[in-house]
Amino acid sequence: MLNRHFSIYLVSYILSAAMGFFAVTAYTRLLTPAEYGVYVVGMSIAGILGAIFFAWIKLSVSRYQAMSAEVDFRGTAMVGFALTVLAMCAATPLVFLFRSDVSVALVLASMFVAIMSNGFDVGQEFERAKFRPFRFAAISMVRSVSSVGFGLLGIWLGWGGMGLLAAFGLGSFAGVILNLVSDRARVASFSRSQFMQLARYGLPLTLAGLSVAVYSASDRLIVAFLLGKDSAGIFGVAADLPRQFMVMIATSVAAATVPMVFRSLSEQDTTRERLTESLELLLVVVAPVAVWLALAADQVTGTLVGVDFRAGVSALLPTLVLARCFGIANQFYVQLSFQLAERPFMLAAQSFLTLVVSVALMLAMVRGYGIYGAALATLATEAIGFVVAVVLMHRAYPVPFDVVRLAGVAASAAAMAAAILLARSQVHGTGIAALIIVSVAGGFAYAATAWLLNVANVRTLSLRLLRTFDRKALGV
Repeated sequence: MLNRHFSIYLVSYILSAAMGFFAVTAYTRLLTPAEYGVYVVGMSIAGILGAIFFAWIKLSVSRYQAMSAEVDFRGTAMVGFALTVLAMCAATPLVFLFRSDVSVALVLASMFVAIMSNGFDVGQEFERAKFRPFRFAAISMVRSVSSVGFGLLGIWLGWGGMGLLAAFGLGSFAGVILNLVSDRARVASFSRSQFMQLARYGLPLTLAGLSVAVYSASDRLIVAFLLGKDSAGIFGVAADLPRQFMVMIATSVAAATVPMVFRSLSEQDTTRERLTESLELLLVVVAPVAVWLALAADQVTGTLVGVDFRAGVSALLPTLVLARCFGIANQFYVQLSFQLAERPFMLAAQSFLTLVVSVALMLAMVRGYGIYGAALATLATEAIGFVVAVVLMHRAYPVPFDVVRLAGVAASAAAMAAAILLARSQVHGTGIAALIIVSVAGGFAYAATAWLLNVANVRTLSLRLLRTFDRKALGV
């Protein structure tokens, strides 16, 4: 079931990533860096609002609904979400008491995005926890396609970055509606005991979520404050490219494996095997994307990014890709230790420390080295955060690291890197032809090496699939 669910989630996130990549390509050609910078700042604010007010619901649903398939938490979660929306709306006027120069339109647009995107995420957590990958995939695609469609419409109407914010909110709203109307099962009524269970576990994680959100947004906000919106737009694109591919694909692994890990908690050996499979799958799908983005940065940006963004994004991309690798290993694997052990304050402490390190390094590095200093600060912060998480992990639930399995992934990535470097030395320019040649060479080398080494049982599964097809063809 793991491989089947993983395949569905992987296809879903690949399609969503492709839509996101198309969106970045289109937006960077249709908007100026300053206009895109407005969108980057607005999404950063929405991320902070989501972490402050909604992260506790998402994280609690992710754990307890997966563990209790026969219990319906939807009614309780809906009430909690509605109360949270009211609390956020009531707290918003405080922003203008402290900062009268803040754009009202930008704050309202960011609130709209925060409410709709987190409503969408909570609904998807229920689909994931109840092992309904097909519905999860369909709803995700509706959100992706509608967001891009609304975004292009907003640009055509001349709304710039504000139009993109509205578009993302409307696309998420379409996903929320589809999630509600597609589930015909009766929603259980509000339960006070469920609400307290979700609150006890989730609210301490609000600090962790807030730290992560502020950390994710602070780099862009600091760049915008110190270097201007143009630099924020360029840095935002460079940071978004790894997120569109690496993080979204990593999320497909988590979508398939994390509910099963929580469901198997009563069996120690099963849980550790699930964790080992999760790490191997995580690295198998993330490693080739990381190598491709880092080593083919010139071809990727030269083909798919607008002219005004290319030079800056190409220079930043390898550093930010490496930083994202540390972040993915931390977020999607090591931090599971704290959730499995129900140690939310440990996760909060690690996330808060990462935030403090990030802000300190960002302020120092951006002032000293400009936009490239922001990339270096991000890499240093992610590496430090990963090391801290590994140290704390041994006090919670030590997650396994199977060196033998990981060696196969590393060898496959090394073969891909060599193939890309060789292909780059033979092609000229950065057009679509160069991108295709470099990508195909690297992809073939990675797939062939992974198959030979039977990484993630890919050779075993492929041969089994071929035997099944042969039997069906022969009518056996």
